[in-house]
Amino acid sequence: MKINEIKKKDGSTVYRANIYLGVDVITGKKVTTKVTARTKKELKTKAQQAQFDFKANGSTRYKEVAIETYEELAISWWDSYKNTVKANTKRAQKGLLNNHVLPLFGEFKLDKLTTPLIQSTMNKLANSTNTGEAGAYLHYDKIHALNKRILQYGVVLQVIPTNPANNVVLPRNTQKDKKAKVKHFNNDELKQFLTYLDSLDNSKYKNYYDITLYKFLLATGCRINEALALSWSDIDLDNSVVHITKTLNYEMKLNSPKSKSGYRDIDIDKQTVTMMKRYQHKQTQEAWKLGRTETVVFSDFIHEYPNSRTLQSRLGTHFKRAGVTNIGFHGFRHTHASLLLNSGIPYKELQHRLGHSKLSMTMDIYSHLSKENAKKAVSFYEVALKSI
Repeated sequence: MKINEIKKKDGSTVYRANIYLGVDVITGKKVTTKVTARTKKELKTKAQQAQFDFKANGSTRYKEVAIETYEELAISWWDSYKNTVKANTKRAQKGLLNNHVLPLFGEFKLDKLTTPLIQSTMNKLANSTNTGEAGAYLHYDKIHALNKRILQYGVVLQVIPTNPANNVVLPRNTQKDKKAKVKHFNNDELKQFLTYLDSLDNSKYKNYYDITLYKFLLATGCRINEALALSWSDIDLDNSVVHITKTLNYEMKLNSPKSKSGYRDIDIDKQTVTMMKRYQHKQTQEAWKLGRTETVVFSDFIHEYPNSRTLQSRLGTHFKRAGVTNIGFHGFRHTHASLLLNSGIPYKELQHRLGHSKLSMTMDIYSHLSKENAKKAVSFYEVALKSI
């Protein structure tokens, strides 16, 4: 050990040396450290202590993070997960974690969180939901899925040997089964709503805006935030095509579509093209009054992009005045799908039009809406039977 004597500016003397600690068991590299002391004797003592501490820490400078509780594991999982998803998913998962998962499991030590304990917890959640208990959380399956994911992360980090949630049997959700999965207009309700829209005073720009937005959603099957993200450059009125390449998130910022399949071209009918040309002209006139031009299709002239939550309350008022069920903005998408299915569109084409990533998703959601096709199937059977 070479000891260097150093004179400081204040005239005092200190002793410094580079101390070899050993080979780091993780990196395989030699590890040294600098030690400074007022005397040579103190320097030697500090050097011995540094070598002792290095060995006591497992002969490495890389300390493993000690994770003992579920909450510590969940926080570690969140830190690795939060920057891998889009804003809407991030917000939903953070809410689920903080409001449901951590209150249930956060205080448990990982070695005490067993399969029977998790099973008991899920059974209680299911019982609360299925008996209609006040404050029960309908989507307890999401709690189970997130808990399972966090614990699997613990297996990857080697803080638990196995995932105790893997063998948990999720109880059936009878309330979720009862809940209507797809809100949409049948033909009579749609006719009633369209008649109501045609009765509105469209000389008022707000009414003109609403009528155009609702009919556009019915004609394209777009998600509301896909429609609100559109610029006029995304709509080719000459070739009757709408290009979907983006959507709005809850922060009112542009995001890429939900999946790769969300990037799509939607063909529109002549009536819709005519409607959009007239609307564009009307919008231009309104923008001129404000001394501006507008590039966003459904601009409210106030914000960069309109907010679907603000428009939702206006939509609810229109539904009420029209005397029809409140199907929400997403109900226009479902109604669009129902109309096309009953007109004979193949599921594969509907899948592309709606931007679903899998054909099974389209079939699972909409197969029961094609009631008229189901009746046609009976006719086909009768004809086939007669030909025997």
